[in-house]
Amino acid sequence: MAHVIVLGAGLGGIPMAYELKEELRKADRVTVVSDKDRYQFVPSNPWLAVNWRKPADIEVPLAPCFEEKGVDFIPVGAKRVDPEKNRIELDDGRTLN
Repeated sequence: MAHVIVLGAGLGGIPMAYELKEELRKADRVTVVSDKDRYQFVPSNPWLAVNWRKPADIEVPLAPCFEEKGVDFIPVGAKRVDPEKNRIELDDGRTLN
């Protein structure tokens, strides 16, 4: 069983996680690690500046989206990637292999 970890839940990380989940074997795991628990649609930021939208209008909570696709989600930043040990250390002290 493989465990693939995607660092970041932005315009690249979210679709990558979804595509990996579809392409890998059923027993394989995909986990997304992000320092944010919401996705903010960046192109809409000017609307915030001119008060045409509120932050809640351009943000999506990530956990339900990943859960629906069978992707694990950890809303904690990554502190260190250790390729020699095939491990990622998170900001809260946990490690992922």
